[in-house]
Amino acid sequence: MTMTSSEPSVTSATSPDDAFSKGSGRDKDKIISWAKQQFDDCKAARASAERQWKLNLAFYYGRQNVVFRQSPNFVPGGAGSLFTPPAPYYRSRPTINRIRPITRKELSRMTSQKPSASIVPASTEDIDMYAARAGEQIWESIYRRKNMKSVIRQALFWTLTTGTGYIKTYWDADAIDHDSEQMGDFCFDAETPFHVVVPDLRQVELEKQPFLIHAQLKPREQLKMMYPQTSLANARGGGKDEILEDNYLNINSSGGGQNDNQKTILCLEVWVKPNAIKLFPNGAFFTVCGDTITYGQEGWPYDHDKYPFAKFDHIPSGKFYSDCPITDLIPLQREYNRTRGQIIEAKNRMAKPQLTAPAGSIDPRKITTEPGIVIEYTPGFAPPTPIPLSPLPAYVIQELDRILSDMEDISGQHEVSKGQTPPGVSAATAISYLQEQDESMLSVAYDSLEEGIEKVAFETLSLVSQFWDTQRMVKVVGLDGSFEVMAFKGSDLRGNNDIRVEAGSALPTSKAAKQAFIMDLMKMGFIDPSKGLEVMEIGGINKIYDEIQVDVREAQRENIKMSRVTQQQIEEFNQLQAELMQAQQQMQMGQQMMGGPNGPAAPTPNAGNPIGNNVAAGPSPFNNPQQPGSSLPGGGL
Repeated sequence: MTMTSSEPSVTSATSPDDAFSKGSGRDKDKIISWAKQQFDDCKAARASAERQWKLNLAFYYGRQNVVFRQSPNFVPGGAGSLFTPPAPYYRSRPTINRIRPITRKELSRMTSQKPSASIVPASTEDIDMYAARAGEQIWESIYRRKNMKSVIRQALFWTLTTGTGYIKTYWDADAIDHDSEQMGDFCFDAETPFHVVVPDLRQVELEKQPFLIHAQLKPREQLKMMYPQTSLANARGGGKDEILEDNYLNINSSGGGQNDNQKTILCLEVWVKPNAIKLFPNGAFFTVCGDTITYGQEGWPYDHDKYPFAKFDHIPSGKFYSDCPITDLIPLQREYNRTRGQIIEAKNRMAKPQLTAPAGSIDPRKITTEPGIVIEYTPGFAPPTPIPLSPLPAYVIQELDRILSDMEDISGQHEVSKGQTPPGVSAATAISYLQEQDESMLSVAYDSLEEGIEKVAFETLSLVSQFWDTQRMVKVVGLDGSFEVMAFKGSDLRGNNDIRVEAGSALPTSKAAKQAFIMDLMKMGFIDPSKGLEVMEIGGINKIYDEIQVDVREAQRENIKMSRVTQQQIEEFNQLQAELMQAQQQMQMGQQMMGGPNGPAAPTPNAGNPIGNNVAAGPSPFNNPQQPGSSLPGGGL
């Protein structure tokens, strides 16, 4: 059976479980009905949260004069639809988007540093130490090859705009690992909270949910190609408003009409934990497309027994879906725009004041803003006179500053976070303290980010152990070329997949301050200069450090090779060594017996060395790439 990229295919030849394909012991219609009912119930339970998410997206994209349409069938707290009500032509409704730069600043702060990950070895044995180091290099290689920074950035966008984001980690047996040119590869997708539903909204932890449904809208034609043996002719079409409408993302969809609903099919990917649902006592994973089960199996497809989703939270709310600052900034943003509009309207009235004139004295249509215009009025009537206007009170202007100050307090982005120092503050210690205070508001978000990446890394290494049954090439960045390409097999991990992300490693740091501090330590002799170069993070300095560490890394490579030598290889090498020594002894005896008139022949070079020049050309389990065990655990360190 051909698997989609959204399904955790164990192998491309995997067929659905008998309980799903043949219906033995279970009614497939009952399973489909249960999945659809649970999806509808979960969406209805979080309708008010979806309503807020859509409003947050509208304000982020600059649609800040929108309100929810009150339809005849409107349900309080329901999703509804947003529209912009009309306003009089003279009304000024400016949009000064203060929410987008706040969100951009948060996103840049949370993605400025790559969290540091390390594996805790399963034991203190050297082979486990080397395997743990190799696992770290595998994660680093996958992190760069799969462009994980971009995936994390997309997931954090939804975290910062809605409060919750996800990264999905799964194995696709039909994908191609281009580094090794083998079938099967990892997939990492950033998922929106609109597409992932859970039943228990009071449970904060994702892994404690009894089941999870990942909803997607897929083109009907694409599903026909992926499942040629499955009939989708009568599958119910999925409308664009079933998950997330395009207009909330400022996307103008082409076409329209009822036929568009028939072009896509709603697909539900259901993950059920064991001992959670009576219908599936052993747990289950299955996919429902329209009214058909396209794939299904009992039990859990992955050895790590976790949902293939890592959840990222922003502001804790005491429930499953977290909040974000945009929710609190929307009322201030509305008032800020309204106040700016009132100031603009007052300016327009001052520039073109209103006039009073007796009825019939002038033609109002002739009064324009043309410079030097002559306005004629009927003799005997008083000429038009402007209505005196009062200037705006000072507190109106001051209200803008108060609103901006409130926005800074809510977002945690004061002057020091924007590269400006408060008046009267010049000491470096005081500035650093203020920066730390602003960063402290995001500490919970940083913790969630580190925990999410830790889960993604753990599941990735678990998939390595489960699916890398043959050696694969792993590319590790090394400017000196010593450890650039390595051969690795899943069993070489030896269960060393307990990866940990260093707490606080995702927090942004000042590179200039860090480099100055390291330089001071190097000058005072507290750290070795070579170690200082390792953490300087200066462009071009890595190449110098790699050249310094060539001998150290070569020794590590040899240690790993020696640790992988088997007893059989040692015996073969000893036998080969004995044969070479015997051959050399016979050669020496022959030369002595056939010595010339000047005496016996001179001994051969390195005759006293049992592994002399001839050994270098002979096979050796330490340098022969064809011998078993010549590849490193992870290829080397």
